Amino acid sequence: MKKPVTVLLAASLIFITACSGIRKFPETKLPEDLPAAWKTDFPIERLPVTSGLLDLFDDKRLRVLVNEAVSSNPNLKATALRLRASNYLLSGMGSKLLPRADIDFSREKSDQGVDALTGKRIHEDKYRVSLGVSWEIDLWGRLADEHAASKHAFYAQEHDYLHARDALAARVIQMWVELAAVRRSLAMEKKRLGFLQRIEEVAVERYRSGVGTFGELSDAKSCTEVARADISEQKAAFHRSIRSLEVLLGRYPTGQLLSNEELPSIAHPHVEIPAVTLLKRPDIRVALERVISAQHLSRSAEKAMLPQLSLSGKIFKESASLNAIAGSAPYWGVLGSLFQPLFESGRIINESRARKVEVEAELAELYETVLRALKEVEDALSNERELEIQSHALRIAVRESEKSSRYHEERYRQGLDNIQDMLRAKEQEVAARLRLNDVDARRLSNRIEMSLALGQGFSNHVQKH
Repeated sequence: MKKPVTVLLAASLIFITACSGIRKFPETKLPEDLPAAWKTDFPIERLPVTSGLLDLFDDKRLRVLVNEAVSSNPNLKATALRLRASNYLLSGMGSKLLPRADIDFSREKSDQGVDALTGKRIHEDKYRVSLGVSWEIDLWGRLADEHAASKHAFYAQEHDYLHARDALAARVIQMWVELAAVRRSLAMEKKRLGFLQRIEEVAVERYRSGVGTFGELSDAKSCTEVARADISEQKAAFHRSIRSLEVLLGRYPTGQLLSNEELPSIAHPHVEIPAVTLLKRPDIRVALERVISAQHLSRSAEKAMLPQLSLSGKIFKESASLNAIAGSAPYWGVLGSLFQPLFESGRIINESRARKVEVEAELAELYETVLRALKEVEDALSNERELEIQSHALRIAVRESEKSSRYHEERYRQGLDNIQDMLRAKEQEVAARLRLNDVDARRLSNRIEMSLALGQGFSNHVQKH
């Protein structure tokens, strides 16, 4: 009785010693030095409560386009298919923890020598059917760590998909805003061209009547043709944007998609404290899952230096005839083995060291992702504030430039002012209008960027594992 007890005590001592040598990793979480509030001064308490991109606007057609892109975009489909493939591979990784069974059928022909009577060589057939079972007992949890690493790598890939989906939905909304802004710019350019054509007609009449000069007529014609060129440039940009949006939607880029003529109404997203915001972001979840996966791989690499226990068994039947094999007597055997890596210990030790370094690298990547996320939110909040100031100032500039334009136009018609002053005043008015249109569009686009930065993407659903 002493020998089994001695073996059991020795095995227990090995297990305790091995477990005590395995590195313990702290719980993976966000850095503790996160700020309690955002540094950018912004009246957060007055903001509406929103939870996702689709909560920011009430445009049914735009909602339809976003959903179409999410379901039909080829690149997002490819990402989803790769995610599905990874799920199949993950199921295969879990099978390493279970016993493995194999069925084998073989036929063997052996030479029995020469028949003394006939002189012919004698061959004997032997048929064998066997069932083998093998199982590596996961004493130290090495295989469990490998499986856990694969699971968390898969979870990271899931959040990568969510990140790509959110970015796609945001880009569709931003391009819709861009299309509306370009259409507004086109309308302004056309009004400008109509005005310049009327001025050109007046300049022609004045020149023919001897009141105007050739220089005035030349300036008027020059401005008219420049306006035509600007309209052509805007149209080309408009159709390029439409084709880009159609590709995002998974459609053929015909350039025929009809857009709204006015900018959509997009609300300011709800802002939460940094710690809550970060945990809602898919890229942060990706970084966290990758750290956990690296930790499991590091533990698995350390445990690879420990003894490995395997059990295997086989049951088989043999017969000289295939028909008689069912009635033959079965044979079986069981084998247990304890394997301790010796000659590859240098490679295993270096792999373990490499895995530890990879954990540190993933932690550094997590910290960099956190810093980038904080910057994106601060940038978006700051942009919202500055764009609001610019919009207010440009609205005043548009009103004042309208007054100046009307004043110089009237004076020109009365012959009290030259055409250059009038055209300069009109150009200032058009420039102010175009810039205001651009700022308003950038402000709406920034709110979409802010929603992503705050972790409010296409869906506010966060998967739990």
